[in-house]
Amino acid sequence: RVYGDRVSPLLASRIDRALDFYRAQEKKGRKPPRLIMSGGQGPDEEVSEAYAMKKYCLERGLAEEDVLMEDRSTSTYENLKFSSQIIESYGLKNPQVLFSTSNYHVFRAALLAKSLGLDYHGIGSRTRLYFSISAFIREYIGILYINRRKNLVAATVFALLQFLISYYK
Repeated sequence: RVYGDRVSPLLASRIDRALDFYRAQEKKGRKPPRLIMSGGQGPDEEVSEAYAMKKYCLERGLAEEDVLMEDRSTSTYENLKFSSQIIESYGLKNPQVLFSTSNYHVFRAALLAKSLGLDYHGIGSRTRLYFSISAFIREYIGILYINRRKNLVAATVFALLQFLISYYK
């Protein structure tokens, strides 16, 4: 979520987690990774999430060339898909990709990456407890939705078995 051209505190914590990794690579003498800020513009937002996120990174001293933008996505699935297209445009063979999101969202994002055939790994930022409970419930429902066909088949089989057991008693 963005307010004007500023990121929300929750979004800032996700970016800060990525910046911590970026700076850790610098401290180890490694070339820090390029960061892709991914997120489209909602109907009630002045700028895209990607723009506000990039602005946040630049204000914290990152070089412009190290902060890329993907500003078309409207979901985690699209974040991954469109960011992958940017990564592929660099022609890298087997790039190591690490995404940063909220701690409660890492597992579902990794499932979505796998469903796209991507070998991506995630790191999570801390989330305040008052928000975490409802977020974990939402993520659980999201995971059920991702696997909806398997869950529907399993529920149908169990219901059929229950019916048969009850019928033949």
